Amino acid sequence: MAGSSNANGGVRYTMIYQDATSLPSDNVGGAAFNLSNPVPAGLIEAVGLRIRGTCAAYPSTASVAEIISGVRFTLNGDQVINLQTQANETGTNNVSRLGAMVQDVGGMVVESPASATAVDATIWIPLGLNAPVNSRFELALNYITALSSVSGNFELWIKYGKSTNLTLYGNQTSQTLADGAQTMVSVKIPTIKGATVAGIMVQGANAADNLQSVIPKILGDFAMSATYLRGISGAGENGYMFVNTATSAIDQQYSSRLPGYYFIPLYNASVSDGSVVLLITNDTGAAASEFLTFTPVLNLATSGSGERTPVQTARVATGSKGAILSRAEDN
Repeated sequence: MAGSSNANGGVRYTMIYQDATSLPSDNVGGAAFNLSNPVPAGLIEAVGLRIRGTCAAYPSTASVAEIISGVRFTLNGDQVINLQTQANETGTNNVSRLGAMVQDVGGMVVESPASATAVDATIWIPLGLNAPVNSRFELALNYITALSSVSGNFELWIKYGKSTNLTLYGNQTSQTLADGAQTMVSVKIPTIKGATVAGIMVQGANAADNLQSVIPKILGDFAMSATYLRGISGAGENGYMFVNTATSAIDQQYSSRLPGYYFIPLYNASVSDGSVVLLITNDTGAAASEFLTFTPVLNLATSGSGERTPVQTARVATGSKGAILSRAEDN
């Protein structure tokens, strides 16, 4: 069959990978999986991680996303998503670290809490990347120990469509901060021509608000508290959605904060020297220090349209007379 690229494919949802093994389990230490597969060409608006199946008991007190501690997505050898979390807690009724991360950049976690023994959850991560023909992805997926193993399917979906920006999730800068002292942290920003910095995700090693203040030098010279940061990032306006199976079988809950996690919006800042300087004062209480990580999120203008799918171009019958399944009376 002859075929050509369809440049006007519009929005299209395509499942590009599925297996019955890359799922959360109750094995001590969690699990790690490395997956790869071809990807149809087109403009990838978002990547969706779907977990569905059955379990003896729900794998987390809150969202299934709490169990995922690492997502690294590479396309044709270029890493475009690298979201790593700290302080995951399967027994806490709150938004997950991964859920807060993707919602801060316009993504979402969609999950049904209707059953305590069935799971159907999808985590959508905005991307906005043009995939050329003959593309191939690699996905590194890390889980912490779940409260119960899931039997079913792991699926990787791609939403094709038209996007106005590419969202890149860079490698983390990490640093140990002394208790009570102001520490200068230089967050490494990937050098990509034309890219701007949407913001920086900050995580502490503890599920507690130990960040006392931060001065993002690029935004000004005055200290911002954890509450202040959540106000300017929008999280303070009931910005995070998550499920709580113990509360309702249908309702989605809202959270205005996630202790130990913060998003510093940088409003598409232009960075020329490859770094953003933060002055941070951390109050860990009894502990002498705390390990913090800093994940930069970048924007880059893109354009495209949908998944490029083959179309029939034949104008006349070839080989057989008419359609292969034509009826005898038609001949």
